[in-house]
Formats: sequence, C-alpha cells, structure tokens
Amino acid sequence: MALVALGVPAEAQRQPGWDVRVPDRVEVAPGGNVALPIAIAVDRGLSVSKDAPVIVDLAPDAGVTIKKRRLGRADAVDPDADAPRFSVAVRADAPGDHAVKIRLRLWLCGGKVCRPLDVRRQATIAVNAAAPAPTPPAPQDAQGVP
Repeated sequence: MALVALGVPAEAQRQPGWDVRVPDRVEVAPGGNVALPIAIAVDRGLSVSKDAPVIVDLAPDAGVTIKKRRLGRADAVDPDADAPRFSVAVRADAPGDHAVKIRLRLWLCGGKVCRPLDVRRQATIAVNAAAPAPTPPAPQDAQGVP
C-alpha cells in the first residue's frame, strides 16, 4: 500500500472552522501612517473565548514603527465580538519593503470545549519613495533656444 503526501504548505490551507486574515502587502508613503488590519474569522458555532486572553505580538523590521507591540482584546476594534478585529497603526520611517511578524494567541471555543491556538502571520509594509518632483523647463531666450 502506497501513501502519497501532497506538497501543500500548512499555512496555505485554511484551518477548518477558523482563519486569521492579514493582508500580504500594505503600501504607504515615507513618513506616512497606515492601518494594518488583523481579523479573526470563525465559522458559525465557534467563538474566541471571552474568559481567556487574546494576545497579539507584533515584531516590525527596522524602517517601520509600531507604538504598541503587544495588543490584547481591549485593544480590538470590536472587543466584545465573538471574533475580534484589530487595526494596528504603522508609521513608515524608511523606503523599502519591511516585514511585520505577527503572533496571535487565543482560545477557540465550540460548544463546551475550547482549545488554544498559536498563529503566526507576516505582512509586508511597502514604503514607496516619493516620486521626484518634475524638473521645470529650461528658460528660453526670445528665439526659443535654451
């Protein structure tokens, strides 16, 4: 009997009953601010425990700044929801692509049983250098020659 394994990474597959949604890439101008959304999605019949903590740890690369690197349920956009959402303020300090590593810990409950989840995701903050200002045309003399 032969056993065949499919070469699909575990992170690429949605987990049954839940998902953590983070954009792959967010663009911003240097010196600008942008919101990095983090959404927990659960199927009907499941919820994120309100009795246990929800912890979001953020580890940004140099080049972007996040004021608060650890968030809890109280920091969520909708802290009383069955699946809270977060909006993380990110400031762009330097041009380039900068990773923000995200670790989310929570308890997922269904019926009378809860189980811990430890989820890792990553988003890229693309800080685009400002476009150069157009150069003014060279002054011309009366005959139209620069």
